[in-house]
Amino acid sequence: MKHLIITLFIALIGSFSAKAQTNLCSITITPSDTTICPGDSVHVVAVANLINSNQSFNFNGSALPPGWSAAGATTFSAPCGANPTGTPYYWASTAVGVPNITTAGFDISCGGFITFDMVYAVQGGSVPCEGPDEMDEGVALQYSTDGGATWITIYYYVPDGTTTTTISTSSTSVAFGATAFTTWSTFSVNIPAGAQTTNTMFRWNQPNSSGSCCDNWGLDNIFINASGAPCGATAVLDWSNGMGDTTNYWVVPYGDTTFTCDVYDTAGNYQCTSLPVTIQLYNDILNYNLQDYAYSYCPTTNPSVQVTNIAGAIPPYSVNWTDIPTSTNNPYILSTGGAEHDSITYHVTITDGCGFNRQDSVILVVNKLLNIDSLVPYDASSCLTDGAVVAYVSGQTTVLGQPIYNWHGPGATNPSFINSTVWTNRSPGWYYFTVTDDVCTDSDSVQINIKNPPVAMISANPLAGCAPFDVAFENNSQNSTHYLWDFGDGTVINVNDMNTQNHTYSGNAQIMLVAYDASNCSDTTYVSVSVQTCGCTDPLAINYDPTAVANDGSCSYPEPIFNIPNIFTPNSDGENDFFEFIVTNYSDVNFQVVNRWGNPIYQGSGLNPKWDGKINGVMAEDGVYFVTYKITSIKGDKVIEGQTFVHLIR
Repeated sequence: MKHLIITLFIALIGSFSAKAQTNLCSITITPSDTTICPGDSVHVVAVANLINSNQSFNFNGSALPPGWSAAGATTFSAPCGANPTGTPYYWASTAVGVPNITTAGFDISCGGFITFDMVYAVQGGSVPCEGPDEMDEGVALQYSTDGGATWITIYYYVPDGTTTTTISTSSTSVAFGATAFTTWSTFSVNIPAGAQTTNTMFRWNQPNSSGSCCDNWGLDNIFINASGAPCGATAVLDWSNGMGDTTNYWVVPYGDTTFTCDVYDTAGNYQCTSLPVTIQLYNDILNYNLQDYAYSYCPTTNPSVQVTNIAGAIPPYSVNWTDIPTSTNNPYILSTGGAEHDSITYHVTITDGCGFNRQDSVILVVNKLLNIDSLVPYDASSCLTDGAVVAYVSGQTTVLGQPIYNWHGPGATNPSFINSTVWTNRSPGWYYFTVTDDVCTDSDSVQINIKNPPVAMISANPLAGCAPFDVAFENNSQNSTHYLWDFGDGTVINVNDMNTQNHTYSGNAQIMLVAYDASNCSDTTYVSVSVQTCGCTDPLAINYDPTAVANDGSCSYPEPIFNIPNIFTPNSDGENDFFEFIVTNYSDVNFQVVNRWGNPIYQGSGLNPKWDGKINGVMAEDGVYFVTYKITSIKGDKVIEGQTFVHLIR
């Protein structure tokens, strides 16, 4: 919320009669009115005091007030025209030497201000209305706190219409003529801190005069106001808005309002009433101008729009374009976003100093007129420049002699520029086209393909083998008539057919096939064959080679080696409790145990079958048992069969 301070300077002025004995007052309010935003608060401050008698003076009685004095001749009348009140005034008309007028001593220890009316005659006028024409012929307002022994200058009113704090000593004649001081004016001067005593005198002193004929000036309506505390303690305020007797308060008006302040003394005697104070609220009448549409005929053209003629409200004004990115620029650049055809809405909020706002929008219509409708390629032979490209363009704007057509290629970096919509005698490749007119630029690209180009294709079987190894090469080329084979070992042949080529290799090689068409345009392809490290790759073999990547069938394996016990003692003592074979270099053991009547009592197979001496869970009787067996070699390519006896002893 904003805070506006209105200070009410209430001056309580006594009667202009030198004999006035009552505390009369008049009230001057500054400012007398103001306008604020709704919701703002206003700080009202009043400074009031009752003026002691005989501190408000005029010369209506054609005499100096008691205790006053004047140097030089004086006149109390209206010799040079009426003053604003139409009453007699003091006129230094026949002054000789140093004319001045001096007040009595006053108690102004509370500070305040001194007010007076003063006028200079116009230089060159008729006597007694001839004005000052030298810098040192003005009038100085001074004060003394030692009974007139010492005078201190407050202001010096220079004849040229300016004010300084020092008296000019220049006697140079200057034709001033009419100035700000040659008409009656009211001067209000703050009483300096050094003058705030209980016995202070003032005087209006002209430091220099050319003689009794000249340099005349007048004075009237002098008001010596001691307005500071405690001089104002006897003033009682009564506000018409019901604030009572207070000199300081805040108010938040909810509408236009006018109020006054009555001043009383402590006895309840009415003294005076202020001029009306008016506080008005700004209305929400913000208005502005903003176009509804903006147009862009090219993605790279971003038009500018501006909110203009903002009026009907108080500044500062702000313009906020609320779309991303937020911007307070005015004018504002509307981005097309690179679109060629689109309608984009940009929103804006206009706000005045009171916070009243308006929301609006501008529609950006993007309509790219210039357009490459199509690029048409005409294919070329692989080795000939018999191709062409053609551009079809529409929507050109040609005010300044555009458009300019621009081809280059083949390839994005080839600077073979040409200004035309048709480019002939082109080789295969990519071609790039740009058209530029007075509004926009458009670009595109197109490829000229090869007409039935020769295509070299080759396959090899196998691609790797143990040296030496034979490879068959299949020629699968297309659109070709003759071929060059380079077998990578120094052998090169030229053939006119696509027959399979066979070649033997003992080392690695890269094979190249070049396929030619009838015009000797060519295409080339490559294939590689490699020799492998061959040997026995089976870790179980006697001759296993860990460096071999291909098995050459040379692996050899050891015969199974076995030992069959002829006695065992299954008595659970942890020693020789099972009947089992002790075998190496094997993949399987299979044996069968039968009793003396030929009945099978155990059958086992695998890597380590063993009989615990039991028949169907019951320990067999002591005795001799018959065993038949089969032992299979590591590779499974050999089986050793046999029979034996085993003696079971418990």
